[in-house]
Amino acid sequence: MKDRKTEQPRGFGLVTYSDPSAVDQVIQDTHTINGKQVEIKRTIPKGAVGSKDFKTKKIFVGGIPAVATEDEFKEFFTQFGEVTEHQIMRDHSTNRSRGFRFITFDTE
Repeated sequence: MKDRKTEQPRGFGLVTYSDPSAVDQVIQDTHTINGKQVEIKRTIPKGAVGSKDFKTKKIFVGGIPAVATEDEFKEFFTQFGEVTEHQIMRDHSTNRSRGFRFITFDTE
């Protein structure tokens, strides 16, 4: 996600995969983007019980370096499945990257 005003990355993003097993695979491994280890989490809707067994197409990626481009980010995660959407989270007032993203895969 990019900051709306400055167009600088906010440091996080979302990735959604079409296959939920891809999310399980991504979470099991450690990942480094532009020399920095990033944090990967499963996104879980509010009120969902049993987060470990919850199947989702979307993951949280935190600790993203500001220099990581959207194309690099998407390309990195396509090794785990088809990425249908990725969102860079940005500060509303500065448009700077907040250091995390959400990724949505094609399947759960």
